[in-house]
Amino acid sequence: MKIERHYEDFRNQDHPEEGGLIRLSGSFLLDHETELVNLVQHQAKLAAERNPDHKINKIEKVDGTINVELSTHNLALHIGKALEHAYKGKHTFKFLKDEKYVEVDWRRDD
Repeated sequence: MKIERHYEDFRNQDHPEEGGLIRLSGSFLLDHETELVNLVQHQAKLAAERNPDHKINKIEKVDGTINVELSTHNLALHIGKALEHAYKGKHTFKFLKDEKYVEVDWRRDD
């Protein structure tokens, strides 16, 4: 007797399958919050013109940081690199195992 299993049985249900999260933090954020959010929104708008699946799901302030939830991991990577290029700072990428989900932490203190 053969037991049928589906891919969904093996997925990690704790994290979304696709998407991304960008966390903006540091003392630079206090004085330049509007500029940073504008850059994120502008990059998302440009990406959405090329691919309608690329969009911002939510932007929220949490304990002195700004969290940006995105629909695709590629958009999160692109915006993370754009932040580093435009405003320097340090960014790290954390990829979740077997998922198309990335967490980008961007920080600048000065």
